[in-house]
Amino acid sequence: MTLKHGPIANLDMPGMTMIFKVADPKMLDNLKPGDKVKFAASNKDGAITVTAIEVAR
Repeated sequence: MTLKHGPIANLDMPGMTMIFKVADPKMLDNLKPGDKVKFAASNKDGAITVTAIEVAR
């Protein structure tokens, strides 16, 4: 999935647009392109992976 994000402190990453792997594809079932989301990501086996995601309210 491609996300435009602000800084991610736990990954020491500045804001940017990038492609992420998703830990579980079912997390995407309630999302559609263009949704504003809140998410958590971590480094899983060398790949930055979304571990939680929800539509921002």
